Amino acid sequence: MITEATRLVLHSYFVKSVSKRIVEAIPELPKESLEDLPLAVLLNLLFLLRGEWGSLGDYMSTQKGLRTLVGEKLFWNGPQLEQPEIPAGELVN
Repeated sequence: MITEATRLVLHSYFVKSVSKRIVEAIPELPKESLEDLPLAVLLNLLFLLRGEWGSLGDYMSTQKGLRTLVGEKLFWNGPQLEQPEIPAGELVN
């Protein structure tokens, strides 16, 4: 039988471990941005980054985590296509 204290210790361990693996996968991501995410969301993000084909986990948890990290506006933004730079000498009026 697992006590509540043991459950809390295990939860803390898993949150730290999964968060560390996410930060290893995305080094630019500050650890602090993961502090408020539930373990379920962290686990789904980890599967999104490192999982096998078809193992995204629970779609809604993954989406919630991504929306929290990147924000509502960026989550729904389409890809930004870079415009090629045209040297000034090639401009035609």
